[in-house]
Amino acid sequence: MLLDNLNKTRDNINLQLKQRINNSEEYDKEKIFINKIIITNFTYRNIKMNNKFFIDCKYKNVRFIDCDLSKSKFMECIFENVSFENCNFYNGSENIVVFDNNIFSNCTFIKCNLKKAIFMNTSIFDNKYILSDMRNIIISMSYIESIYFKDCDCSSFKTINTVIKKIEFEDNHITKFNEDTFIDKMEINKLDEMSCENLFRVYKSLENKFEGNRLFNISREYYYLAKCAERKLLKGVNKIKSYVFWLLCGYGERPMYALITSLEILLFFTLIYMFSGLYVDGQVIKYSSNFILNLPIDNLFKDFFYSLYFSIVTFTAVGYGDITPTGTSIVFSAVEMILGVTMVGIWTATLARKITR
Repeated sequence: MLLDNLNKTRDNINLQLKQRINNSEEYDKEKIFINKIIITNFTYRNIKMNNKFFIDCKYKNVRFIDCDLSKSKFMECIFENVSFENCNFYNGSENIVVFDNNIFSNCTFIKCNLKKAIFMNTSIFDNKYILSDMRNIIISMSYIESIYFKDCDCSSFKTINTVIKKIEFEDNHITKFNEDTFIDKMEINKLDEMSCENLFRVYKSLENKFEGNRLFNISREYYYLAKCAERKLLKGVNKIKSYVFWLLCGYGERPMYALITSLEILLFFTLIYMFSGLYVDGQVIKYSSNFILNLPIDNLFKDFFYSLYFSIVTFTAVGYGDITPTGTSIVFSAVEMILGVTMVGIWTATLARKITR
């Protein structure tokens, strides 16, 4: 799922989320309600805890081993130093497991089936997911301080409106992503330097993981986001160079940027030629700020299009010779020619790479 149509992607995920929640709520009346229990230093082994509604419960230093937690809902619960080992959270029905307004701190999921689980308004601190099925999970309106994956299946895994401070992949094989895996873009305009650095590392990790799954087009989208976050960290000349690289071609990922910049250069030099001088059909086009106000509009438009035509043939290094520069226009035309050759090369290379991927 690409980032180039972000609003549409978010709308689709929100629609999926709403449908799942509505389907799940139809089963809430069938659930057994469990309120305000506190469990510490205990091990649940091979226990069926499915079809329960846990409200305001707290688990600390607890192990769930080979337990069935499918069709359950957890609301305003706290999990601290909790381990889920070979547990099942999904039984194939529409009655999926929902975590709403929970806190997970230093929790581990090992060989768990979390398929289609929903995490809403949830805070996650130092969680580890190892060899787990995380297909079609949706994490919405949540905060992730640190999350760790090892050899999980994250096909169609999605986050939306969620802040991620740190994400790590330490695979023996590879955590699976597919074209529907989506980690939502996080805004960087109001972030401090430390937050920008964390965001840069998150995007770089995602870039590498998508590339490892041979999803090169999506990988480069996260590369672009990483470069945008990195730009906030740069100082002085390096920051200026990064801005120029972004403006010219969007760090090699936005061919349209190169095209727009090229059009801006063409128009800029068109205006310069009108004031610096061109020789056309035995006449010289050369304006001054006072003289331009007294000319008929027809002459102004005609001379503008002559100048635009000359700018285009100079920018593309065609140079028919029917219009020649005079005075300082000679220098400006040389500069435009160099810029033109450069921009055409940048645009062609950027576009070709996008098409090839």
